[in-house]
Amino acid sequence: MTYRELLRHRGYSLLFSGQVLSQLGDAIYEVGIVWLVYRMTGSASALGWLAFCQSVPFLICGLLAGAFVDRWDRRLTMLVSDLVRGVAVVYLAVRYAYGSLTLAEVCAAAVVLTTARAFFHPAMRALYPAMLKREQLLLANSLSEGAKRICKIGGMVLGGVLMAQAQGGLVLWVNAMSFFLSMLTVYAFGKTPSTASGTGRDKVAAPGRLQKSRDSEQRSVRMSGSIFREIGSAFREVYNQRMVFYAILISSLGLVISTGLIKVGLPLLAGVVLQGEGDEYGVLMACFSVGMFMSAASMRRLARQFTILQLVGVGWLCYGAMLFLLSFAPTLWMACLVVGATGFAHFLTDIPVTTLIQQTMPMHRMSACQSVWATASFGSESVGVALGGTVLGFATIGVCFSSAGGLLLLLGLVALIKLRGNGQNVLDRQTLSE
Repeated sequence: MTYRELLRHRGYSLLFSGQVLSQLGDAIYEVGIVWLVYRMTGSASALGWLAFCQSVPFLICGLLAGAFVDRWDRRLTMLVSDLVRGVAVVYLAVRYAYGSLTLAEVCAAAVVLTTARAFFHPAMRALYPAMLKREQLLLANSLSEGAKRICKIGGMVLGGVLMAQAQGGLVLWVNAMSFFLSMLTVYAFGKTPSTASGTGRDKVAAPGRLQKSRDSEQRSVRMSGSIFREIGSAFREVYNQRMVFYAILISSLGLVISTGLIKVGLPLLAGVVLQGEGDEYGVLMACFSVGMFMSAASMRRLARQFTILQLVGVGWLCYGAMLFLLSFAPTLWMACLVVGATGFAHFLTDIPVTTLIQQTMPMHRMSACQSVWATASFGSESVGVALGGTVLGFATIGVCFSSAGGLLLLLGLVALIKLRGNGQNVLDRQTLSE
């Protein structure tokens, strides 16, 4: 299986193309809206409120969204999510064109965009195991995330250029159109398999009378019962699949340790250690994204050598080694190489967990289980940023990077020991090598 063969799959290619357009629009918007708010207010606190409104809704409704998506038609959920986001950005564009846009409206739109995204992504990730073969999932996730990184780099550059030319309105219209184009690709995707019909993995695994029982359970899950009970059931599904549970736990701990150093430590490394300005930090972040793209491009070869679970441990081992080396990086070019390798390792700690959930969780709770991982990772990143900022306030940059690197090396070793000997992904490796 190659990436080219994967793109010949009609359903995946439609979703992939729609997400490329949407991610490009999001990246342009991400840069543009920050500068737009700053130009409107000239206030750092306004940017803080914007960041708050962009993140908190996900923590509040992330788990709820996944549980609701499992009860709804996933394709329809994606269509409505894109429509809501597109209309919200069109509203901002119209208000901006008339010169009457306010900070409150931008923050309200940020809440709407984040909430709609919380419903869209669990639905999309749950469609992959319904339409793709088991051995295709790792490559599909890698290709999608790799393209996302490239779109993020290009979109941020384009967004910066547009804002420099005072084209704030165009930034908003481009993002709105990207959502509507994504809607068209989802609509063209056609009717998706319903979890109530026992399609996908559940149908293969449960023939005859057992299948009828499973169908009845799935209909009951979608049509009745407490949504909080459904969230609890998703947590139990994750916990009962111990390898999934350990992979999520290990990666969440790794994110707590590492995220603050990437989002807070790298700017300090560029400014204090390398004696640079904002452009040096931009170069480092570009190298980080390029490293993630290279990891996606190498996933097919890596999957021949390691199981999915082993990739998680190897990823955190490499991540720790690179953070440790960053504490000794004396020049910009050396820092760029190490940060690029850090991005490569970071990708290995994320996509394998998503793929593992898609391969092991039942279809009728797939979105809720994906939301468990998404909420755990988002919460861990938030804690990591707060922790990293606090520690960097009283410890030197070198000590912070070397200490975090040592902790991640230990975490990677624990992951390899804890997850060793599991046969997960043997089929995938055999298929990929053919």
